[in-house]
Amino acid sequence: MNTPINGSLFEDNDEQSLSLVLTLAQSKPNSKEQRQFQRLVAQIELKREQLKGWQAYSLRYNQRICDELEPLRARLRAGQQQMVALIDELLTRPNEGRPLGRVQRTKLRALLMNLLESLLEDARDEALEAMHDRYSDVSHEQVRQSDMERTQTFLEEVMGLHIDEDHGASSTEELLQYAHRKLQERATAEESQAQERPHIPGARRSRANSAKAQAEQARREEAAKEVRQSLREVFRKLVSALHPDREPDAQARQRKTLLMQRVNQAYEANDLLTLLGLQLEIEQINTADLSAVSGERLTHYNQILRDQLAELDLELEHCVAHFRQSLDRPRGRALTIADVDRDLSAACAQLSTVIRELQADLVVFRDPEQLRRSLKNFELEPEPYDPDDLEAFVDTFQVTPSRRPKRRRR
Repeated sequence: MNTPINGSLFEDNDEQSLSLVLTLAQSKPNSKEQRQFQRLVAQIELKREQLKGWQAYSLRYNQRICDELEPLRARLRAGQQQMVALIDELLTRPNEGRPLGRVQRTKLRALLMNLLESLLEDARDEALEAMHDRYSDVSHEQVRQSDMERTQTFLEEVMGLHIDEDHGASSTEELLQYAHRKLQERATAEESQAQERPHIPGARRSRANSAKAQAEQARREEAAKEVRQSLREVFRKLVSALHPDREPDAQARQRKTLLMQRVNQAYEANDLLTLLGLQLEIEQINTADLSAVSGERLTHYNQILRDQLAELDLELEHCVAHFRQSLDRPRGRALTIADVDRDLSAACAQLSTVIRELQADLVVFRDPEQLRRSLKNFELEPEPYDPDDLEAFVDTFQVTPSRRPKRRRR
């Protein structure tokens, strides 16, 4: 398997790395281990491509948020503030001509409170809070404290979380973020405890079972040692071929130094696929060498690749997790970049529509007759906010724990 390195190693080509999938496809597997090896290699390369695609998209997604979504949100907030100022003026200034009736003023106050609550959910604003307090029997600070207390009670009594006195949260949103971190810590601790528990249940095991468990543990440790040794052998062969101190040519030494960095990183990460790819890249092995690997060695390779595939699955899920959360897509269901991009485009389109409607409403509200017709079609919500209704609150916390629960509008 020690094919000497030829001059192609030092050509000016940044795409030297060869695909193990294509290399292995040149020969037909003749054993179960070889078939499993090829399948694992293909799955890992596919996962890597998927991960690379999501990582690249994350940058584009964040750029779209900054360039498209955030400016729309800023325009919407500015329009809402204009509407707040206009309604406040309609309610406080002397009416010209025919004055607004009691029902019309009540509807305007309800619209104003809805807008103020929406604006104050996004950010603290002293002027808006002062306006809120002028039109409400309960101050915004009291509402905020009530929401905090209700949320803390829910987290402690329903979710079973202990909320420290010095949690540091100053809003419901921050308290939910704090609780989300606590839940993650609890889940991690429970998973660690589960892994530490013996695989054989029962407090009292017989000596035979105890001996069997010890033998099984010893077998696992020996297998892990052999697997690590197989990885180390690949690493040593690469080091022997690529050690830069043994290279007299300056250009070749620099190239070998870069390759050795990749070798060391792959070895530290137990990345067998990259190590084998590097062997192919420097022509240390070829298709025939891979086909001639013994069944025992392939068993070790396959265990390394299974572990590597599991780590890639976790890394990919971590990369996709916040997109799943934003689209309310459970982990078991497929999620594509097109799904996320389409949802973002839909959110931008919806915001644009809301902004256009708000601008049209501003024109209507400045005309007394159009304002009266508009208010005639506006219906007040009959039900007041029920603090005992936790259904929406629970759903909101489970889907997006970083967002505060929405209250029913008055």
